[in-house]
Amino acid sequence: MIIFDAITGILKWLRYPFFLILVCFSFGVFAEDDKRTLNIVSTNYPPFYSDSYSQNGAVAYIVAQAFLRRGYHVSHKFYPFTRATLLVKTGKADGIVGLWYRKEREEWAEYSQPIVPLNIVFYKRKNSDISYEKLSDLQGLRIGIGRGYANPPVFTQAKLVTEESSSDTINMKKLFFKRIDLVLIGRDLAQYLIRTGPDEYADAFEEIGEPLSVEEFHFGASKKLPDYKNLTKEFNLGLESMKQDGSLEKILKNYGIAQDITP
Repeated sequence: MIIFDAITGILKWLRYPFFLILVCFSFGVFAEDDKRTLNIVSTNYPPFYSDSYSQNGAVAYIVAQAFLRRGYHVSHKFYPFTRATLLVKTGKADGIVGLWYRKEREEWAEYSQPIVPLNIVFYKRKNSDISYEKLSDLQGLRIGIGRGYANPPVFTQAKLVTEESSSDTINMKKLFFKRIDLVLIGRDLAQYLIRTGPDEYADAFEEIGEPLSVEEFHFGASKKLPDYKNLTKEFNLGLESMKQDGSLEKILKNYGIAQDITP
């Protein structure tokens, strides 16, 4: 009789919309685990990730999906690279997308497993007669680099003349207008900027020499987080499951990103 009365009472209250809302909300709260929404950052680095792309591009989408498989949601914002890294260093962002490995960066970022590689190359103007056999042959030339970027160690050790810009887009424009002689850039990014740039870019540039290095994109968790090691572990588990079921390869293919990296 007591059970019958209790059920009758509940059915009575279910007639009221606010009670239904309260029930649904309560079940949602208890069903939700304690994992949070992650605030992550990056710079624009097409064709791998950009705020102009659907789902912010292939690498950003892979990061979001890897975390989603582990119960996390992601909020992704874009900044110039130096600003993005500052936010991670100070703990104002939970992590950064697309970080290349450098030993000194381990002071503030916990690296994930690599996501996808890319070749780092030189680009020049086609009407330029620049060529080289060793990096020292490029002494005296002005080489455009990205501000805050991790350049290949072999390039840094050569101590060539460099000129920083806040974006690769600006560097390609400076190269076009002969304000610099070469640009150090990711091959896929250069091809993207030429393909989407002004019509004059179509036959203005060419790659020179062999790739200086092969870099790999990582997710970097801020070491200001108390659980940064666990966060990286969770991401790695999600990424591995994407590799196993083929979804990582499918995402890269859907965004037109090849993985034909020069050894």
